[in-house]
Amino acid sequence: MIKPTVHVRTPVQNTTHMLNRRLQLAAYGLLLLAVPSPGQTPDQALTLVTSEGRDQLQTVTLDGRRMVALDRLTGPFDLTISGERRENSLTLSRDDQVIVLTANEGLVSVDGQLVSLPSPPVEQNGAWYVPIDFIGRALPLVSDEPLELRRRSGLVVMGNIRVPQVVARYRRTGQQGRLGFMVTPAIEPTIEQQDDRFVITFDADALDLAPTNLTPDSLVVGLAADQNRPVVTVELGAEFGSYSSVVEPALGNAIELVIALKPVAPPPPEPPRTTLQRPATPPPAAQPVPQAPAPSASPAPAGAPAPRPAEGDPDLPALSELAAPRAIRAIAIDPGHGGSDTGTSGPGGALEKDVTLEVARRLRNAIESQLGLRVVLTRTSDTNVALDERAAIANNNRADLFISLHVNASVRETATGAEVFYLSLAEYDDAARDLSALAAEPIPVVGGGSRILDIVPWEMAQLRYVEESARWASTVADELSLRLPMSPRGLQQAPFRVLVGANMPAALVELGFISNPDQEAQLTSPTFQTAIVNGLLRSIIRYRDEAARGFMAPMPLDPGTPETATPPGRLQ
Repeated sequence: MIKPTVHVRTPVQNTTHMLNRRLQLAAYGLLLLAVPSPGQTPDQALTLVTSEGRDQLQTVTLDGRRMVALDRLTGPFDLTISGERRENSLTLSRDDQVIVLTANEGLVSVDGQLVSLPSPPVEQNGAWYVPIDFIGRALPLVSDEPLELRRRSGLVVMGNIRVPQVVARYRRTGQQGRLGFMVTPAIEPTIEQQDDRFVITFDADALDLAPTNLTPDSLVVGLAADQNRPVVTVELGAEFGSYSSVVEPALGNAIELVIALKPVAPPPPEPPRTTLQRPATPPPAAQPVPQAPAPSASPAPAGAPAPRPAEGDPDLPALSELAAPRAIRAIAIDPGHGGSDTGTSGPGGALEKDVTLEVARRLRNAIESQLGLRVVLTRTSDTNVALDERAAIANNNRADLFISLHVNASVRETATGAEVFYLSLAEYDDAARDLSALAAEPIPVVGGGSRILDIVPWEMAQLRYVEESARWASTVADELSLRLPMSPRGLQQAPFRVLVGANMPAALVELGFISNPDQEAQLTSPTFQTAIVNGLLRSIIRYRDEAARGFMAPMPLDPGTPETATPPGRLQ
């Protein structure tokens, strides 16, 4: 929020202001060389981006909290520290606007308005320190130009400048690779190949490139943002041959640049060498030997079934290939928790039940408007829904895919990243895994007679779909990894109760760790939620298209022993 204060300067005043501004920044730069006081740990600096360039805002860690000294904010943000200091209190001013800080108090008065900070200001040896969120929460209220703190990237953006957020993800599939860039807001880039690299240029003042966990391979070695220009450089590997690119619109005023990478074509095989030889004289033709006529086979009667081929006939397609492709017409979305069951919560007060419901609503709107599929939500408001009832809602509405949305938590504040789960076969004993043992009972129908129905116990409904669920979960993890930070184990198996009764391919997604302050801010931001929706939307499109073609390759059912902060026995 920017207070509508208008300042009008004469040309002479404007020149004087600019000169004073540059002198302030120069003096502020000298302050960066100061040695931190005892008890402080120097931390990675924030980067202040303005129309005049870039500056560094040095931060320190005090009692595990990332703080910045107030005297290092005065120059860049035109703040004045009052000479009259009261005990445990400090007053700042900018023009006629006043900020009052109280030591060890999490509420700050900004021109008469109370602003909450995640941790209180601290006075140490006469110097005052504030949490870095002070920049993003308090200072915009007294600034006459836009001001934004981006915790994830460590940027402070001030002024009417364009600094798009760019999330890069790379995925290798067989011999080819897929490099995706989600750009918010939408600023279409240009791509230029220079020898063994791509130079991707954005029409912007600077870039906010999210950290990328890219594993180098033979197609892509690495990527990095230029610190002085809005440019991303992609270093190509030795086997890179060609590429194609496309820019797709995305939700939330974003675009997605997708670059398909292909390896260099292998040289054609050499033709086999042949040696010309004189043809041999053919032997005399043998006389045909008359044979007794074969007994005539009587034709099969009309309507008789064709003879069953021998098992293992290599010329026959597998039964899975003969099955009708699975049509995807309806999606069930399960926003985790609700009502008195709040789920996990973040240090800033964000609740899991609120995050999952908001993402579910956004995903429903995107599916209905862009894909035209039917969507059912297991809850549409802040209400309690039992775990088994969630799967029942999906079953009764004949959903073809089920996805349950959650956010994670950990005792480690640094834990981060999304995770995707599907049900583990280990939950079923050997007898339960034998689908042929499922009972089939005759059910009377209207008008007489009966029909045979498979009777599947509730706790075994998902058993028939474990392989398809593995494929569905793998697709979700794959698409999310192009848009979101993922945990080291992005795809896992776990015994989640909410998946057991689902009579369709089902997966559970932990969207991130709300216990991490940085990720809590992401999970509650429209930009990050849009990236989640885009990833899930692309997952549905991919799975639908692959299902329409018919799945050919089997899906491995064991991704390995999970190493996750979520206890294996946690019921979702």
